[in-house]
Amino acid sequence: MTDFDDADLQELVDRKRIYEVLTRYCRALDRCDVDLMKSVYWDDAQDDHGVFNGGAQEFADFIIREIQAWFDVTMHAIMNVHMELKDNIACTESYLFAYHLIRGERQKVEEIFGSTYLSGFDWSKVDSVPHVFWYGGRYVDRFEKRGKEWRIAHRQVVMDWNHNEISTGIWDEGMFKTLTLRGERGHGDAVFKNAP
Repeated sequence: MTDFDDADLQELVDRKRIYEVLTRYCRALDRCDVDLMKSVYWDDAQDDHGVFNGGAQEFADFIIREIQAWFDVTMHAIMNVHMELKDNIACTESYLFAYHLIRGERQKVEEIFGSTYLSGFDWSKVDSVPHVFWYGGRYVDRFEKRGKEWRIAHRQVVMDWNHNEISTGIWDEGMFKTLTLRGERGHGDAVFKNAP
C-alpha cells in the first residue's frame, strides 16, 4: 500500500513541468533565444519587469534585443522555488541570482548605473574596462495550465538587492587560460551539441 494517490502523482508532474518552464526562461535569456523566451509565456501573458511592463510576447523581443545591445555575458540562476497549486493555477516565487557583464563604454555604463556611479571613477584609467552587476531578486509568477501545458500568465519581478563594480574577470592568464570552452549566445553553445 502506498501513501500517495493519483492526485499526488499529478501534482509532482505539474511541479516538474513548472520548474522546467522557469529554467527554460533562464536559458532563453542567456542564450538570447527569442523563440524559446516566447515559449514560456502564454500569448496573452503580461510581464511587469520594471524595464518593460506589458505583453510578454513583446517583452521577449525587447529583452533579447536589450541583452544583445548592453551585455557581453549574462547568467541567470533560479534558486529557491516555492509553488502553490490549485487546479490549473499555480503561484510561484522563484529566487533569482543574476550576473551581467557590461561593455566598458562610458555611455552604456551611465545609462545602466546612472551618473552617481559614473562619477566614482577616473575614466582616463577605466575607459573600456567592463563593469559587472550582480542582481538578487524574485520572479513572482502566476502560471496557468491550459490543456496539459503550463506557461506563465503573469510575471512580476522583485528586486531585493544589487551590487555593481568594475570587472576583474581574467580570461588569458593562470588556470583561466586553459578554460577555452566558453559560453556563447545562440545555438553554437556547448549545451546544444549534447542535446538529444
